[in-house]
Formats: sequence, C-alpha cells, structure tokens
Amino acid sequence: MLDSHYASCAAYVAANRYQLGDKRPILYKTADCGKSWTRIDAGIPAEQFTRVIREDPVRRGLLFAGTERGVWVSFDDGGHWQSLQRNLPPAPVHDMTIKEGDLIAATHARGFYVMDDLSALRQLSPAIVAKSAHLFKPRDAYRIDWGGGFGGGGGGGSPQGANPPSGATVYYWVDKPNQVVTLDFLDAKGAVIRSFTSNPDSLTLADSLRGDQQRAARRDSLTKEGLSADSIQKILASPTTEGGAAPDFEVLARTGPRPPRVPNKQGLNAFTWNLRYPDAVRFENLIMWAANTTGPVAPPGTYQVRMKVGGDTETQSFVVKKDPRSTSTLADYQEQFRFLITVRDTVSAANNAVRTVRNVRFQVDDRRDKIAGKPQAAEFQQLAGQMMDKLGAAEKDIYQVQNQSSQDPLNYPIKLNNKIAALAGVASGEYRPTRQTYAAFDSLTKDLRVRLTTVKSTMDDLLPKINALLKAAGLEPIVPSTQELKKEKPIVAS
Repeated sequence: MLDSHYASCAAYVAANRYQLGDKRPILYKTADCGKSWTRIDAGIPAEQFTRVIREDPVRRGLLFAGTERGVWVSFDDGGHWQSLQRNLPPAPVHDMTIKEGDLIAATHARGFYVMDDLSALRQLSPAIVAKSAHLFKPRDAYRIDWGGGFGGGGGGGSPQGANPPSGATVYYWVDKPNQVVTLDFLDAKGAVIRSFTSNPDSLTLADSLRGDQQRAARRDSLTKEGLSADSIQKILASPTTEGGAAPDFEVLARTGPRPPRVPNKQGLNAFTWNLRYPDAVRFENLIMWAANTTGPVAPPGTYQVRMKVGGDTETQSFVVKKDPRSTSTLADYQEQFRFLITVRDTVSAANNAVRTVRNVRFQVDDRRDKIAGKPQAAEFQQLAGQMMDKLGAAEKDIYQVQNQSSQDPLNYPIKLNNKIAALAGVASGEYRPTRQTYAAFDSLTKDLRVRLTTVKSTMDDLLPKINALLKAAGLEPIVPSTQELKKEKPIVAS
C-alpha cells in the first residue's frame, strides 16, 4: 500500500498471485480511502506480475511500477503504462524509491540500479512530443567532480556502477534525426560561456578528410594487388587499418581533448556541460607535466542554456550549486574563478608567443629558400638569423622545446608556461587561492613579461628591415600571426 502525496484519501497498491499460478500484474488505486478501487495495470504484459508501485513526489500522476521483469512508467495516473527498461537487464524489481530526482530500483540478485535525473520525464507531455524541438528545463547542478572511486567492475572484480557525468545535464527533444543542433551556455548576464554543436569541429573534419584520403589510397593499392571487392571492404573496415584506430594517450597528450559533439538523434537527447569555461590556447604537440590547459569551473550561480534547431530557439535557466560539503563562501568561489581565469589567459599569452615564434620561423625558412641566389640573400640570412636567435631563446624560456613525449619532462625541466599552468591545479580545490599561490604567480608572470617583451621588440626592430629585403627581391613579406603553419605530408598508399 502506498499513500498518495497529493490527496489524503488517495492510495495505490501493488499485488501479485504468481504463487497461485496467476502471473498477471495487479495494480489498484483508490481516491476515497478504500471505499472503491480502480484497476490501473493496462499496458503491462500479462506475464509480468507486479512487485511495487511508486508515485513521483513532484509531478502528479507520474507513477513507476516494478515487475518481475523490469520497470514501467505511467504519465496518466495508471491509465496507461509503458516500459522504462532502457539498459536495465531483465530482473525482478522488488522495491523502488525516488531520491533527489533519481529513481532507484532494488532488484532480486541483480543489485541496485539508478536512473539519474527524472526532470525530463516530469516535464514530458503529448504537446512536447508534437513539437519539432523542445528544450527541457535542466535540474540544478552541483559543482562536484563525480569521477574517481575504488574497486573494479568485470574481470572477476566486484560489481561497480558508473557515476553520473560531472556538470549540468541538458535534455532536449527533436522530431527528426541529423539536424544541426547548437547548445549555448550563458552566464547570468546572458554572455555566452561555451557553445557546442552537432557538427564536427575543424580538427575532426580534417582527420576525417585525411582518413578518407588514406582509405582511398589504400583501396587503390589493394585493387592493383588483385583483391576482390569483399576482401578490400573487410580490410578497410578493420580497426587496425591506418586512420581507423583510436588515438592513444600520447596523441591525446599532444592534441588535447576534442570538444564534445551535441547528439542529434530523433527523440530525446542528452548533453552534459562540464561547467568549464573555454580552455587556454594550445599549440601542436604541447607536452606539459602535472598541468594542462583546461579552463576553470564556473562558480556557483545562475546560468542559462540556449538551444537552436533549425529556426527554433529555446532558453532555460538552471542553478549551479556549491559542493554541500564545502565551507567556502560565494566570495571565495568568485575570487578563485577570477584568479583561474587570469592564469588561463596568462598561459594563453605564453602559448601564443610560442605559436608566433614558430609561425615566423616557418615563414623565414620559406623565404630563405626563395631568396637564395638573389642579391639580398646574404643580408637576409644575417638579419633573419639574428632575429630567430633572439626569438628562439625566448621560446625556450617559455616552453621546454625538448619535450617530445609525455615522459620527457622527467629529463628536461619545465618552463614558464608549464609552471604557470600548474598553478591552476594548485588553486582548483574548494577554497580561495593561498597567499603562496598569488606570490608564485606574480613571480612567474614577471619573468614571462620579460620574454614576451623580447619577442615583440625583436620583431618590431628586425622585421621591417627583413621585409624591405624581401620586397626588393620581389617576395612576400613575413607577417607574424599565431597560425600554426606546416607542410602537408603527401598521402601514400601502404
């Protein structure tokens, strides 16, 4: 028997008669303190006898039932039921409870299962399903990293459930698959913090194009060897085929994580923002020790998410709450955020200086080949060499250029950009930065400013003279930028 949250004389009951050979579900409700009862198990299969019924404490008429084979849901107070099985294995559900917006199911001999976040189910209606797109109001998020844990699952170890993703989870509905979906996360003033899309980012597109080119070259090579079309298809589909393998740790360390893509399948979709602001600028093959370029976590407060699908735009607000175990004040979090944003921007300035030096070096090497044999070649070599010596020295002070793998910092001391980035990790706990952290940051940024000034003054002094020589030789000037320039490797069939 379950008393209703909404009416003093309303109640629900789940029963079964399987021990008498009757496996039908048995669910009843009353609205008059038991004087009359209404059967409410339509839609549940006849062989799934019922164990438990629970009423949602937030949405009236939203019911959950546990049967001998799984979980069922009703949006109309038991008038109709539909399966809520998802990835729950077929198991007897003997009890259920709803705690802090999650549905917890206790099974017989199969452990506990949790369906995280009932907010979308609580808002779902026929009117929403009839729309071309709909953004559900997210539930409030805690500023907690849910990662970690102990023990292991599988391989004979103890069973272990997966923690929910860290951050704010957004649910949305689209009526057609493969539409371009954009999610913008905004602060309380409406300024965009991060934008995510269902379209692949430029690096993913470049990887995909290169992979297509590699597969085309490989296909041509296999065809010339006389293999059948079926054999070629099997070889190209193999995960060991070049361009098809997942990136390893070293690749991820060099490139950094790619931005997550927004799902755009038909029906209900979910996307989790990890509450982080944009990362610091990186450069190709960046290797750091005990540091990264990850942006800071948003402080507690009110935020918004804006969804764009086709011509539809919807916005919902949500609150980011602090870790309830923390004793820090809102002022502490805001000061921490201010400091971490400053660290991020300083790391970006350092890394942009490295990118600029390498950009100029690429152009110098390019012009050196082109000016060879011309009257201006000798003076160009002298001035360009002088400039690159100074820029290269500054680059080596900013970044450890000898790092080629994630283990190299064990042999080569880290430099300014790494030391400054490491301060973000020191100051990322649930507390205001310490005096020692501020002091270390001030000392390191003072050294960095000297190198940044060297980079700028060197180019201001020597580039006009170098470009005058290039102009006289009929060549393009060197224009510094942070763009990463490199020669493309030709695609060769293996």
